[in-house]
Amino acid sequence: MSTNIKIFGGPFGSSLRTHWVAAELGTSYERAPLEMSKGEHKREPFLKINPMGQVPALLAGDFNLAESMAICSYLIDLAGSDLAGKTPEIRARAWQWSLWAAFNPQPHLNALASPAWTQKPLSAEAEETAKTAAAKVLPLLDAHLATQPYIAGNEFTVGDINVASSLAYAAMCQFDMSPYPNVTAWLAKVTARPGYAQARG
Repeated sequence: MSTNIKIFGGPFGSSLRTHWVAAELGTSYERAPLEMSKGEHKREPFLKINPMGQVPALLAGDFNLAESMAICSYLIDLAGSDLAGKTPEIRARAWQWSLWAAFNPQPHLNALASPAWTQKPLSAEAEETAKTAAAKVLPLLDAHLATQPYIAGNEFTVGDINVASSLAYAAMCQFDMSPYPNVTAWLAKVTARPGYAQARG
C-alpha cells in the first residue's frame, strides 16, 4: 500500500470516519489537521486539494479526493479489504445505512453541536426543531439494531463506522440518547474497538 497518503481534517465530525477506517485497515498515512477557526480550510493551499473548502480531504501522490464516505471507500479498495462487507448484500446494507445516517440524524445533530465551532448559540426554535427531527428518525435505527449486532448484520463493517461517526455529534451536544437503548449499546461496543481509540488518538 502507498504510504504517501495524507488526510486533512482532525478525528471528529465527518473526518472521524476516515481516520477510523484507516486505523481499522492499518493504513499508514499522515494526519494534516487544519485550524478551522482560522479559516485554513478556505485558503489557497487547501483549496487546491478540495475546492469546496471542506474537510476531510485526502491526498495520495497526485490524487486528491473529497467527501468522507468516498475517502473511506477508496481506502478500503486500496487495502483490498472486506471492511465494506464480504458479500454484495452486506456491502449494500452497509452503504444503505451509511447514507441514511448522513442524510437523516447527522444534519440535525450537527446543527445542535454547531455552537461548539461557530461560537454562536442556536435560537430556541432552531434547537427544538433539530431535537424533534433527530428524535423522529433515531427510533428507526434503534429498531434495526434490535434485530442484529451490527449495522449490516453479524459482522463489523464500514457501515458501523459511518453511522457511529454521524452519531458522534450527539455526544458533542449532549443529546439524550437514553430513549434508544439498542443504539447506545451498539455505540458502546463499536467505540470500544482499538481502531476507534487509535483514530481519536
